Amino acid sequence: MKTLKCFLVLFAFAGLMLVGCSDEPQSPVTPADQTSLEKVIITNFTFSHFPIGLTGEGSVKLVGNNWILKDFGVIELITSSDPLVSGTMTHYLSGKMNAVTGEGPVHGNWILVPQANTEGGVWEGNYTGYRTKMPGSDTLFVLPLRLVGHGRGGCIEGMQTRYNTTITAWGTPPVGWYGSGEGFYKSQGN
Repeated sequence: MKTLKCFLVLFAFAGLMLVGCSDEPQSPVTPADQTSLEKVIITNFTFSHFPIGLTGEGSVKLVGNNWILKDFGVIELITSSDPLVSGTMTHYLSGKMNAVTGEGPVHGNWILVPQANTEGGVWEGNYTGYRTKMPGSDTLFVLPLRLVGHGRGGCIEGMQTRYNTTITAWGTPPVGWYGSGEGFYKSQGN
């Protein structure tokens, strides 16, 4: 029985050696997708923003004890030292705010036309946040927002961006606000 086991083990090793003696490499020498090795560049920026107009789209309704905003179109001016993330943003705000407290969740989608020449490219994305009363105030609200976006078209095609901003808003539903924050975008380098 021991002889049979030794023979099987020896035979298995010989078979593995023969398979390993091929002229073809068993592991890739060069990656199949060369673009995955390109360097990712992260560019940080700060920005501020405020509304400059309305699109006339969407609705605002008082339903029960809540203000309901559905795809309410707002045009904002985004100002940054980086012209790739500065420009005019059109966003569509949706949310549910308690009519008494003014607090509640908000979300929406946005398109930013950059100030820089992006050869027709725009940023597109969405955002989420929660609106709460500013401590010590009955009319001001604080709203931290997280924005995620992707470059569409032109020289920003495939790029990604993230923003964190804190808005100070007044009124329920909001009649105005201003905000500032920081963010970054990712691009491919050589």
